[in-house]
Amino acid sequence: FPVTIGLDLASAADQFAKLSAASKGTALEGKATRDIFTAVSQAAVVMGLSAEQTSGSLLALQQIISKGTVSAEELRGQLGERLPGAFQIAARSIGVTTQELDKLLRTGQLTAEQLLPALTAELNRTFGSQAEQAAQGLQAQINRMNTAFICAVS
Repeated sequence: FPVTIGLDLASAADQFAKLSAASKGTALEGKATRDIFTAVSQAAVVMGLSAEQTSGSLLALQQIISKGTVSAEELRGQLGERLPGAFQIAARSIGVTTQELDKLLRTGQLTAEQLLPALTAELNRTFGSQAEQAAQGLQAQINRMNTAFICAVS
């Protein structure tokens, strides 16, 4: 999957492994983790994010899962800086305004298990249909070239 949509394979494999480790023993383990990874990966390809930006987005999600609660630092800061519109998408995913989401974050009332499945579904609605076309874009082609080079050297 990572190569077909144009992700950097080495980075994607590493980030998926870390995301899986973070979700181990939670309600997000297994299929939910794969779904989160897929949704973020598709959004990254559609937006033309670099491997570093994609990895940073997944790192923010790992931290959210590890902590169990969603903080403004990870959602607005880390994820929002790398995945443009993430805060608005998160608010839309749980049916609240950005002001209401901000309040939920300040009071620690939003858990990873509440937000991430909804965020995954919203990312799929927002970017899923565009992923195939975006997989032919410049950043995706660069990532495929990097993957081919790494495989050839290994």
